[in-house]
Amino acid sequence: MTLKTTEISNSELQSFPIEFLDRSIQERIDYFTGHTMAHPHLKKAYQNILDAIYKAPGTSLIFVVGPTGVGKSTLLHRMEQKIIERNLADLEIDRGKIPIFGVESKSPELSQFEWKDFYIRLLEAINEPLIDKKIVYHDKSVNRSNSKSQWRLAVESALKNRRPDAFYIDEAHHLAQLSSGQKLKDQPEVLKSLANLGKVKIIPAGTYDLLQLTDLGDQLCRRTKIVHFPRYRASVEDEREKFKSIVNALQIQLPLQTQPDLVGSWEFLYERSLGCVGILKDWLSETLYDALTKKKPATTISIKDLEKKARPVNQCRVMLSVILAGEKRFMESTEELNELRRDLGLVDLDNGLGSESNVKESRKVSTSAPAPEQKRPIGQPKAVRYPVGDVESAK
Repeated sequence: MTLKTTEISNSELQSFPIEFLDRSIQERIDYFTGHTMAHPHLKKAYQNILDAIYKAPGTSLIFVVGPTGVGKSTLLHRMEQKIIERNLADLEIDRGKIPIFGVESKSPELSQFEWKDFYIRLLEAINEPLIDKKIVYHDKSVNRSNSKSQWRLAVESALKNRRPDAFYIDEAHHLAQLSSGQKLKDQPEVLKSLANLGKVKIIPAGTYDLLQLTDLGDQLCRRTKIVHFPRYRASVEDEREKFKSIVNALQIQLPLQTQPDLVGSWEFLYERSLGCVGILKDWLSETLYDALTKKKPATTISIKDLEKKARPVNQCRVMLSVILAGEKRFMESTEELNELRRDLGLVDLDNGLGSESNVKESRKVSTSAPAPEQKRPIGQPKAVRYPVGDVESAK
């Protein structure tokens, strides 16, 4: 899928091509729904993922987490497109290589994640030929059982042959939906093993539920990178202004005869999108469709049109409570930091931040151990003060 992308910057933004006003209604709708924008949070998350793929050799798993509707799928498709573009020259020489690909994780039935189904979907995503005819020559018993092991070995072989730099798993929070009898730690361990044996970086992307899989052991922590793709917070001035810029960038891409003033209603748009660009874009797409498919197509959209398609308040409250709980996972408290420092033998930092002088003082205290007592040579008496002069008169 080719994405039409707008870069948000200080330069003047370009509106939709004016010729689209003469196109069919479906073409106008398709234009807006297919349009994406490289807003600041998306660009930062994209760069963090790219750095983890190409600049962090010790990293096997790159978890991308964020609220529902923030635009994670758009981020993944943009990343796939850009990585393929940067590999085009090499692909002319190495036709068998697939730089990156993606697969969507299936929601488990009866809370039982199906690895066999996942492996088959992965082979399909990588365009592996003759999937149902795979034979494991060094272990004939695997072929007879048609088990997960057979599909796992087929996946490992395909990854080694196609040599991708990475592959992503969309909706990866489904990996954390397990029955009580399954061990949560098994899920990321399987992915880590697959990354090691397949010599590939794996990018699970999902909601904050995915965080359950990120801190289940020292080996996993060492091999894991977490990329937070957050919403925009109205309580932070810089993020609030960026959200307004996003609203402006979207409103000038609406293929309407009269451009609506969405920026003037930014608070309402923020209120019902919760600061998530994906939710905002879907909302505007639905409103645009409704406006253009009337008996007499509308020339613009109004606040009343937006209200008709807005998400109900009770749903927003439920979603926000989940988002706030997830965001809290990324906040490091003063006590947690000081507890870590105490366990490491360091002194607490003032107010959880500490000044340069305080850090230097803590290092001075921690390294100023008493000097060991020097031993005297054998036969040399301990130094004492001997009396001098007339001892008797001194009495």
